[in-house]
Amino acid sequence: MKKTISLLLIASFYLGIISTNAQNASSETKKNGKNASSSIYGAWQSVDHKRFMIMNDGFFSNVTEDSTGIWRDVHAGSYTIDNANTITLKILYSSFPSHVGRLHTVEYEMSGDTLTMKWYKKLIDAKDGDITAQMPTDKQTQYVRAKK
Repeated sequence: MKKTISLLLIASFYLGIISTNAQNASSETKKNGKNASSSIYGAWQSVDHKRFMIMNDGFFSNVTEDSTGIWRDVHAGSYTIDNANTITLKILYSSFPSHVGRLHTVEYEMSGDTLTMKWYKKLIDAKDGDITAQMPTDKQTQYVRAKK
């Protein structure tokens, strides 16, 4: 219970921060003609219960347990649905300062209330450029829609 409350507080904090950018990014998304699909909107929990993600109107926030089981790996930013099966996440806030500015293109698949994200289709680092080749090729996360 304590972990769940901490998780929700962290997610709420980061959503509050990124909401200040909401109007600008939403306008940019519409200007580019890439309206996000509402089917991906919502709160998602990984099937292993180690990740929690919120996606809404072009903005995301996620929190993950670190290797010691503490909820402290946090990323937040904007996203754009590129096509029917890819999404690009732009990291604007992170518990890892070196990750800020990264563009992370991910393949995804929706099936009912299940979302599968296949990581590292393309990863562009703000400082080092394309670092996709340095990433694992078979990593994916399966999420289920968090419900009341």
